[in-house]
Amino acid sequence: MAAPAFDKLPLESALEDSPQVRSLVGVASEDARALRDYVTILHQLSSKLVAAHNQLTSAYQDLAKHLKAYKSVKFAVDNDNEGVVSSTLEKFASHISEMSSWEHIVATQIADGSVYPLSRFIDTELHEMDTMATLYQNAGLDLERAVTRYSRCRRRDPEQEYRESNEEVYVSKKKFHQMALHYYSKLNLLQYSRKAALLEPMLGLLVATRAHYNMGRDTLAASDVEDFLANISVCVKSEQEDQTKEREDTLELIDSIITQSQLMYYAQPPPDLAALPPDTTLTTKGGYLNVQKKYMGVMSSWERQFVFIEGGNLMGVMKGEPAGSLLLEIDSSTLVHATDTDDRRHVFQVANSKKSVTLQALNDRERDEWMLTIHNLAKDGGYIKDEKAAPASLFSGVGQFFADKFHAASAAMGSAPSTPTIATSSTTTSSSSLATASSPHEAPIPPDTPIVFDLLTSPEETTTLNLERDETQKDNASEEKGHDNSEGSNFFIVRFLGSMGVNVDKVITFIDGQSVVCEVMRRILAARAIHNVFSTNELRLSISSSYLMLSDATTKALRLQHSLSDVAYWATHSENHKLVGYIVRQSESGGADNTRYSCFVFEADGSGTDVCTALGVAAKAAYDHLLEKKTIEKKRNQETKLLLANIAQLPDIDDPPQVSSDGQFLILDGDLTDTTPKTSPVPTRCKETTPVPDPVVAGDGQDPESEA
Repeated sequence: MAAPAFDKLPLESALEDSPQVRSLVGVASEDARALRDYVTILHQLSSKLVAAHNQLTSAYQDLAKHLKAYKSVKFAVDNDNEGVVSSTLEKFASHISEMSSWEHIVATQIADGSVYPLSRFIDTELHEMDTMATLYQNAGLDLERAVTRYSRCRRRDPEQEYRESNEEVYVSKKKFHQMALHYYSKLNLLQYSRKAALLEPMLGLLVATRAHYNMGRDTLAASDVEDFLANISVCVKSEQEDQTKEREDTLELIDSIITQSQLMYYAQPPPDLAALPPDTTLTTKGGYLNVQKKYMGVMSSWERQFVFIEGGNLMGVMKGEPAGSLLLEIDSSTLVHATDTDDRRHVFQVANSKKSVTLQALNDRERDEWMLTIHNLAKDGGYIKDEKAAPASLFSGVGQFFADKFHAASAAMGSAPSTPTIATSSTTTSSSSLATASSPHEAPIPPDTPIVFDLLTSPEETTTLNLERDETQKDNASEEKGHDNSEGSNFFIVRFLGSMGVNVDKVITFIDGQSVVCEVMRRILAARAIHNVFSTNELRLSISSSYLMLSDATTKALRLQHSLSDVAYWATHSENHKLVGYIVRQSESGGADNTRYSCFVFEADGSGTDVCTALGVAAKAAYDHLLEKKTIEKKRNQETKLLLANIAQLPDIDDPPQVSSDGQFLILDGDLTDTTPKTSPVPTRCKETTPVPDPVVAGDGQDPESEA
């Protein structure tokens, strides 16, 4: 018999301790208590066979009744959907009922085959389960006290006290996590040991009874009983092997989870550890926050609640409550900003036109992620759009940890020097390539580079850009007639997030460009979150074979225009494909030495990959057009050279050859209407003619693609 499938407790969510996980743990604990009660009664009844020889018949009957009652027991976790255990126990009960008339027993054999496995299961499994449940509850209480002490640390408190409270949170959370992992795994393993603990004692009882009771030989030696016992033996052995394998896999998983959760044990990670930036694409979130409660408008207290977003509402659940309560309704008027209420750290406030709520997170990243999530939801009017699912996590699965501290000075203004990443070898390679992308004394992104959050265009500049666009469209109308209409202008709706100046070479490799664009995206999003800059401009990005134009989405007024030949690189974020950016060359007065590069970052309304694909198609079309133009020009130059060489070899004439009115032909015979020349013929003097040197000999061997 194969092991029945059942829903195991998720070990990955042990540290989260959400209401859903607590509910699952409560169900598993209730199931363990029901199994303990059932096994305890089974053990008592098995012991009764040894202690009361004179009541053997009564004991067998009671035991058979109890085995049949298994199917009526309401277990909280019912993993016997096919009724394998209940049907097997019923078959055991039928044999035990038949044995009720037998009077001779061997107490030792029954005790070794039936009572001992149950005693071992109770002592090693159920009692240990009770002990671990107590330790799990105590670890949870210790964690609550440590978090409460940490949350009460004020800004004016000594730094030593703050570090001690932070270390206490680390120790308590680590202890709680480890205890929860072992307790959850023990509850999961209990579902495997359940069948062996119930079937093995009965198997031992029947084997002992068959060996020592000659009276029931004819009954118990039947072929169906032999097959039944053989199947049960194989089943118990299979269950034990599955339990051993599950225990080994669980221990490996526990070690892996503990290793990956080191950073999550801290309330505020130390500065020397790499920290993840906040996820900017979330529209739903849940976790524990401190919620400020005010009394009479003057006094206030803080309560720790599990806060989550559901249906456009900010909800909160206190421990012990069966359901959540409404904290605030999120709509288009909702605003969120950081504050320093009660001189506490990591505090932010959410307010709409009717109400405001003050919340406290454990660290800056958690606070900023909550603020960004609420802002994203408020931007959509409080409801999540029906879009394609984004990646599971912005930085999960890649190991892209940023070593530089996420704070205002280094992320927004670049006051602190950038620290190289410490994630993987590929990341280190990209960082080193960034360092060599520009000159040896220039970083790819200077630390003092300002960030521009808006396209600042005056009305005069807008009018000039619109006039230039109209002239450009007229000049390029004749060139675009010969091209396929499918290669025309494409447009996308984007939101401008910001731009920064970068130091790159003329030739940008894939690793260099991708690293620079992703780093600029990270700095711009971090600066927006820190300075509470959440408003964006919705623009219309038009891509043609010659230009990349940004115009207002409503008025169609041109805000910015780049020549496609100046766009050096474009890419989307490695994990959030709605973020797209490109590096463009901007020449200043003074020649090529004053050429500078800037990186522009946008959030696409659809997928940023479509924008990059359109840029690639436009660039290929422009390249093919340039290659075709160069080829035609070279062919025309070769024909001109051949014509000049032939003319140079003609005998001298007094009148130079005339050119036709359209400038495309030479009239070599003078006036074609007269049959006789106007002057007497001059004796021809043939001089030695030499081929005219080719004015573009150096270009004969060149490939048009190299010129392009």
